[in-house]
Amino acid sequence: MALLLVVAAGVIFRNPLQAVPENTLKFVVGVMLSAFGTFWSGEGLGIPWWSQDVSILLISAFYLVASLVFVAMIRPRRAPLRLPDASSVSREG
Repeated sequence: MALLLVVAAGVIFRNPLQAVPENTLKFVVGVMLSAFGTFWSGEGLGIPWWSQDVSILLISAFYLVASLVFVAMIRPRRAPLRLPDASSVSREG
């Protein structure tokens, strides 16, 4: 039943998902895998999660915000736009 549900979702959402850039899709899937992995690791260690399964959303939000901050930190900065000096501009006339 789960396989049929996933296949049906793939068929239904195929066109909208094709409009999403591939790197964005990979980024979101990475955040989700990290959140679920953290949750299931905690479950295996016997950690009592606040509000049970809803905490996956909080973990996902944490990973999303943290990763966006880190991406902004490592993104190369653009050089500031420099205007030509008045002395270097030639005047005709």
